[in-house]
Amino acid sequence: MHPGYYLTLTWILFLLFSSNVSFSAEAEVLLKDSFETGTRTPENWQTGFNVPGVRYVYDKGRGKTGDRSLSLQKSARRYFPIAQWYRLLPYQGEQQKLQVQCEVRAEQTTKAIVDALFLDENKKSLGHQWLCYIGAKESGESPVSHDWKNYTGSAEIPENTKQIVIGLQIYGPGKVWFDDLEVTLTGESAPVKPEKTENAIEVPLNGETGEYLLITPQDKSDNEKPHALLIVLPGGDGSADFHPFVKRIFENALSDDFVLAQPIAKKWTADPKVVWPTKNSQTANVKYTTEELIAAVIKDVSGKQKIDSRRIYLLAWSSGGPAAYAALLQKETDIDGALIAMSVFKPDQLPDPANAKQRSLYLLHSPDDKVCPYYMAEAARDTFKKTDVRTTLVDYPGGHGWKGNVYGNIRQGIEWLQKSD
Repeated sequence: MHPGYYLTLTWILFLLFSSNVSFSAEAEVLLKDSFETGTRTPENWQTGFNVPGVRYVYDKGRGKTGDRSLSLQKSARRYFPIAQWYRLLPYQGEQQKLQVQCEVRAEQTTKAIVDALFLDENKKSLGHQWLCYIGAKESGESPVSHDWKNYTGSAEIPENTKQIVIGLQIYGPGKVWFDDLEVTLTGESAPVKPEKTENAIEVPLNGETGEYLLITPQDKSDNEKPHALLIVLPGGDGSADFHPFVKRIFENALSDDFVLAQPIAKKWTADPKVVWPTKNSQTANVKYTTEELIAAVIKDVSGKQKIDSRRIYLLAWSSGGPAAYAALLQKETDIDGALIAMSVFKPDQLPDPANAKQRSLYLLHSPDDKVCPYYMAEAARDTFKKTDVRTTLVDYPGGHGWKGNVYGNIRQGIEWLQKSD
């Protein structure tokens, strides 16, 4: 998780220890607030960091049902540190499900969140959960704008929770208003996400089950011919939510002889610190690494489709990048090359780059990227070139995310990887 989140958490905990905060104490409805009472701020609500480029607005002239709402307005073109309005709620029940609904108005919002942070009796964090996401969910999508709209979400309440912090947050640039917030307990206990991804193919791994989604050529070409295989590790939370975008990659960026497999990132904990854990980043809760998942997917797909073993590639971006580096740098792997976009490069957490001498690396990065700095892509290029790995770095304008000719840029990278064969 980005260090900016922990700075925000530290600030919240400091204020909780040093402030006299009053609580809502209804039995099943933890909070119901339309922000109609208050002077400079609504009663019982506080602001987080004083973030440059962010305005905390207690808007007394714009509300969904009443006259007032809470707003965050960000002009700075960066995602961290997080700015938020927040409120502390007591919790005395057994493990239950937390539900929230909120009216939201958005104006060119890139990313805003309704968040729940869970604390124990010592105000130590037990993790947090995004309840509502307002903004572009897929890379390359435009910021969202809409009038008042109802958002809902839910989360499991961790064991030993004594307090819950509800945060109304903004990450990227844009404006967002919140009103008619309601937080309740349902008494249910259910996982945040279903155990099995719909339409996913399962692969056994170390006593656990990995999952991936498969796209085959079908009507695109003769299925009797050997196919190239592209393994896609999405950024963000690595979930199946990226599959519509991945489908468009298959349709618009790949030649007719490709098969595409999208592994699904498994949530080993309620609040995973690493989306795609590798051999060097896994924790005790992680039962298989991303390298092992990729190998299992390649083996399984090869049993279902005729795959050209000389044309197996990776595509990864953002949070998927570190695992793609790790997989490419294994001493023994079926991977022939990787296209890694807009990601970080941390060589001290990776195997020896010399392991990839017979493979290729295509780096796609924006010099304007403020989330994953461009110098990391330059460092990756220089590191791999020193070990005689076929490497290139291609720039694109616009900053972090899929910008401009998205599918053309991906197509160019995949074609470059194939030319090295």
